[in-house]
Amino acid sequence: MISTRNKIFIVVLMASGFIGSLSQNLLTSALPSIMATFGITAAVGQWLTTSYILFMGVMTAVSAYMFYRFPTKKLVLASLGIFAAGCLIDLFAPYFGLLLVGRLIQALGAGPLIPLLQIAVMYIFPPDHQGEALGLTGIIVGFAPAIGPTLSGLLVDAFGWRSIFVFLIGFAGLLFAAGLFSLRELGERVRMPLDGRSLILYSAGFTSFMLAVTFMKSGNPVRPSILLLFALGAVTLTIFVRRQGRLETPLLKLSLLRTQSLVFGSLLLGTMYFMNMAGTILVPLFNQTICPYSPTVSGLILLPGSLLIALLSHFSGKLVDRYGAKAICLCGMALMLAGNLPFVFFTETAGAAAITLAYAVRCLGVTFLMTPSSVLAMQDLSLEDKPYGNAILHSARQMSGALLSTILVVIATIASATEHIDAGGMHVAFAVMAGASVLGILLTMRIKNR
Repeated sequence: MISTRNKIFIVVLMASGFIGSLSQNLLTSALPSIMATFGITAAVGQWLTTSYILFMGVMTAVSAYMFYRFPTKKLVLASLGIFAAGCLIDLFAPYFGLLLVGRLIQALGAGPLIPLLQIAVMYIFPPDHQGEALGLTGIIVGFAPAIGPTLSGLLVDAFGWRSIFVFLIGFAGLLFAAGLFSLRELGERVRMPLDGRSLILYSAGFTSFMLAVTFMKSGNPVRPSILLLFALGAVTLTIFVRRQGRLETPLLKLSLLRTQSLVFGSLLLGTMYFMNMAGTILVPLFNQTICPYSPTVSGLILLPGSLLIALLSHFSGKLVDRYGAKAICLCGMALMLAGNLPFVFFTETAGAAAITLAYAVRCLGVTFLMTPSSVLAMQDLSLEDKPYGNAILHSARQMSGALLSTILVVIATIASATEHIDAGGMHVAFAVMAGASVLGILLTMRIKNR
C-alpha cells in the first residue's frame, strides 16, 4: 500500500507537472488577440508555443542529471519559482520580445517537472502498479496541452489574454505552498558531470533550424541567410552527435538508437506530437480568424477531444497489454488520418459540429498513439538503459513538436494568399499532416508485434 504521505507527494508532483504541460498550449486560443496587440503574424506568434516546447526539450535532456545532483524538494520548488517568475514577466510585458523571454523562463522552470514525476512513481509505486501509475502521468502529458486552448479561450473572452498569466501565477503559488509541507527527497545525490558543451551544441542546433524555418515565411525561402542557418544547425548537431560517442557520461546516450524499437517508437511519438501541437495552433486560428468564432466558442469546440484524451489514455495502455503496441499504434495513425482529412476541405462555412467531430477524431488518434508508442520504444531496452532511452524519447518528442509544428505553420503562411493564414493555407497544412499520417501507417506496419 502507498502511504498517505506518498500519495500527497505524488498529487503535488502531478499538479506541478500538469501546470507545466498545460502552459505550453495555453496561448493558442489567445494567439489572435496577442497578434492584434503586438501587430505580429501567426508565424511569429506561434514562437510563444514552439520555443516553450523547444526549451522544455532541452531541460528534459538534462532531467536525469538534475534528479541525481539536486535535492528533490529544492528542485521542484525552484522549478515552480522560476516558472512563476516567467509568468510575472509576461503579465506586464509591454512588447512581444519580452513576452517571448518570459515564455522561455517559464519553460526552464516547467521542463524538469514531468520527468521528475515519472522518476518519482518508479521510486514509490511497487513494480506491479508502475504501469498504472505511468498511465496517470500519460493523462497529464496528453490532457494538459489539449485542454489548454479551451481554458485560454474562456479566460481571454472573460478577462483578456493577460489573465492567463494571473491564473498560472496563482496556480504555481498554491503548489509552491503545498510543496513546502509535502515534498520530500528521493534517491541519493550523486556528483555527476554535466557536459556544458553538449548542452550548448544541442540547444544551438535546434534553435538554428527553428530560426531558419521562421525566416522562410517572408521573401525568398532559399536566400543565403536561411541556408546559412540550416547549415549552422546541421554542423552543430553533427558535432553534438560525434561528441556523445566520445563521452563516458553523454548528455544523450545515442548508441541506444541501434535498437529498432526505440527508433520506431520515437518516430511514431514524434510524428504524433508534431501533428498534435500543430493542430492545437492551427485549429483555434481556423475557428477564430476564418469561421470566425469567439475564443470561448473555439475553446468549447476543442473541449470534447481534450476530454477524450483524459478519459481514454489509461485505457489505451491496457489495450497495449492485450493486443500489442503495433495494433494500437496502427489504429491511432488511422484515426489521425481520418481526423486530418476533413480539415483539408473545411471553409469558413464549416459548422461547429463538423469541426468538433473532426478534432475529436484527431484526439482519439493522439490517445491511441501516445502510450503505445512509448511502450514500443522502451520494450527492448534493459532496465539500466530505460532512463537513457526515456530521455531520448521525450527529448525527441519535444524537439520534433517544436520544429515540425513551426515548419507547418510557416508552410500554411506561405501557402496563404494574405499576410495571415487563410483557408487555403490551412488546407495545405492539413494535407501535409494527412500525408504524414499515411507515412506513419506504413511505418507502423513494419513493427514486429509483441
